[in-house]
Amino acid sequence: MLSFKFKSISFGKPVALVMGSVLAMGAGLACAQQNSAALVGFSGQMHAAAEFCGDYTATQLDEMKAQQKATSAGMGVASAEFDTVFSSAYDGAKKKLAQLSAAEKEKTCAELKAMSAAR
Repeated sequence: MLSFKFKSISFGKPVALVMGSVLAMGAGLACAQQNSAALVGFSGQMHAAAEFCGDYTATQLDEMKAQQKATSAGMGVASAEFDTVFSSAYDGAKKKLAQLSAAEKEKTCAELKAMSAAR
């Protein structure tokens, strides 16, 4: 599972490029499934961060999650597995985000906005 540390993530490249690289890695089915689960976890973390920073409405977040779930299903991730991995990553990220100082929150949200603008 991916570790949630905004301080160690470079947001210089669009998320789509990073996600594409993650998906391109594994040649075997097991590796592809691990990459898919990691991508779902990353989606859960980013969902929590987007919610935390308040840049998206609840409807927009729900639509993005539904789209991510559909994309994951196309990669062979079962609906129940998506829900479990996404929720676990989301919950973990929310706990970590809640512990940020005001300055860390500002920095984290600025990085998220910059990443979003790069798309």
